[in-house]
Amino acid sequence: MTPPTQGYGAIVLLVLALGAFGAAAWRVVQLYRLLRLGAADDRADHLGQRLRDELLIYLGQRKLFKRPYRIRGLGHALIFWGFLVITWGSADLLLRGILGRHMPFTDTVWYQWVLDLFAAAVLVSVVVAWIRRALVHPPHMHVAAQGYVILALIGSLMLTLLTFEAAAVASMRGGPSSVDLMASRPPVAALLSPLIPASAAIGVFAVAWWAHVATVLGFAVWLPNTKHLHIITTIFNVGLRKETPRGALALIPDIESKETFGAATIRDFSWKDLLDGYTCTECGRCSDSCPALATGKPLDPQKIVLDVRSQLLTEGPKLLVDPTAATTPPPRWVGSKPDELWSCTTCAACVEACPVTIEHIDKIVDMRRWLTMNEGDVPPEAQRSLTAIERAGNPWGQPPDTRADWAKGLGVPTFAEKPDAEYLYFVGCAASFDRRNQKVAGALVRILRAAGVSFAILGTEETCNGDPARRIGNEYLWQMQAQQNIQTFKKYGVRKVIASCPHCFNTIANEYGQLGGEYEVVHAVQLVKRLVEEGKLKLKDGEAPRELVAYHDPCYLGRHNGIYDEPREVLAGIGGVEVVEVRPHHRERGFCCGAGGGRMWMEEPVGQRVNHKRVDQIISVRDLMATDGATVSKVASGCPFCLIMLDEGVGAKGVQEELKPVDVLELVASRVEVSA
Repeated sequence: MTPPTQGYGAIVLLVLALGAFGAAAWRVVQLYRLLRLGAADDRADHLGQRLRDELLIYLGQRKLFKRPYRIRGLGHALIFWGFLVITWGSADLLLRGILGRHMPFTDTVWYQWVLDLFAAAVLVSVVVAWIRRALVHPPHMHVAAQGYVILALIGSLMLTLLTFEAAAVASMRGGPSSVDLMASRPPVAALLSPLIPASAAIGVFAVAWWAHVATVLGFAVWLPNTKHLHIITTIFNVGLRKETPRGALALIPDIESKETFGAATIRDFSWKDLLDGYTCTECGRCSDSCPALATGKPLDPQKIVLDVRSQLLTEGPKLLVDPTAATTPPPRWVGSKPDELWSCTTCAACVEACPVTIEHIDKIVDMRRWLTMNEGDVPPEAQRSLTAIERAGNPWGQPPDTRADWAKGLGVPTFAEKPDAEYLYFVGCAASFDRRNQKVAGALVRILRAAGVSFAILGTEETCNGDPARRIGNEYLWQMQAQQNIQTFKKYGVRKVIASCPHCFNTIANEYGQLGGEYEVVHAVQLVKRLVEEGKLKLKDGEAPRELVAYHDPCYLGRHNGIYDEPREVLAGIGGVEVVEVRPHHRERGFCCGAGGGRMWMEEPVGQRVNHKRVDQIISVRDLMATDGATVSKVASGCPFCLIMLDEGVGAKGVQEELKPVDVLELVASRVEVSA
């Protein structure tokens, strides 16, 4: 049906459109100017990967379908896809109404069917979303008046669209070939058309058409002034997300010449950090996933992002007028207390859960850098660990000349003794000084020898990889430690590195390259899998008694580096072992042990201990499996920090006799076949 813009209607529509889109454009320009207050951040690399992200994450809405959000994600995805389809149709309405021309495809039957079906699906999703907000009250979702307004606007768009389409179908009744014409019309509009008398169809069409256009223009004016700006900014946030490994923090270049470090004001955060604030949907998925918040700590990752946005919108306009204007004194400008920042385990559960690829950890660590390197405001026990790293090369503060004592009697060569070794086994501080993890190092040595792998260690020349220092916020100390190790690696021509600690693995593989240290780094479990596949390592068959072993995903092995399958495949290949998943907290939804982000060396006085909650989850799975006549007797991991925390947790729960924490390497070593 012809748009009802005859006579002066087209002029009125043109004036309204120019006014609405002019107001929206003015607001967008202001928001862009605020964004430029942030520090520089080059996001022009990995163009192919960025295009892939746009297709899969933005258009495909892949992250919305992550467990346990599949049903809710489908509703949101339908609204999003419908919004795209209907935006094209709305542009067509305006073009037809003003110039009498149309957008490509909009005259095709298939597009009209797609538009019709999406309008109905979106309308249903809006009703479900309204019920969820009004009656269910999701715990970490910000349920505000704006949310109801946006739902009302989207619902109005769908209702008016279906109404004028139905009126168009109704106007055809009784005319020549009306049966054929109506048969080609979209199904929902055809279904609704009998509700509109043919005599009133033209009038209903005109009213619904203008109401739809008015809603579109009102939406355009209102959208950039609300949190629903994410409808626009998500396309940029996804395409400009960090394409370097998730476990790699940003380098502070030329650190010796810097006077301040980290983030305390709007200008200290990068423009991408500020864009994250614009893009936050306030869905609460990051908060739902945070182990600190789940155990009663003050950290709420969503609040951190919203505080950044709030401060930008509050103080940014002042800086645009007067660039020298003072801002709220650091470090509490984001509305956060230091306890919030120190509660973070950098486990990346928030980053994994976020549907719009917000980077929470980078902001938290940047604020820690300010606290640590400018204010000296560090928890006392964390400061002791930093001092120990600086003085002794390990956070335990043990004498550096005892670093290789664990290897006495095992005949493990050093690189000084075996300079032609293929692999460096970077032992790490935990396996060097913690008695429980020294057994894991011994297990790996037995495995490597059984497989005929040429390896050596650095012995007393090894020093802490620097991971705790960097995550606590002392970037300077991290760079010192990293450079010392890199120089030692260079001295011996190291090219291949084995690490049994995910934190060592992540740091050497993903961060040492920032300082020129490029190596082929493999986690020990990955190497074991490869050795078994190549036939170099043979494990005893299923003669051993059947064991149910729960697997705990270390955060820096799983979420940070995507290593989920290899540990499970290695466990499944061990004779008599049956792997049990700690559902639903496994794989990308795994629950942190509580030791990451430097928290291994911090007290946990508030709320429940994170490792205790994790042990509770494992016990629940054990009890559930017991109903099937089997018992989970061990919980395996591939991380020394996890092993320490799980050991403490089962002891605190009094189940150390029934549930034994082990490392995957220990189970492998116990089943290795040694050639005669």
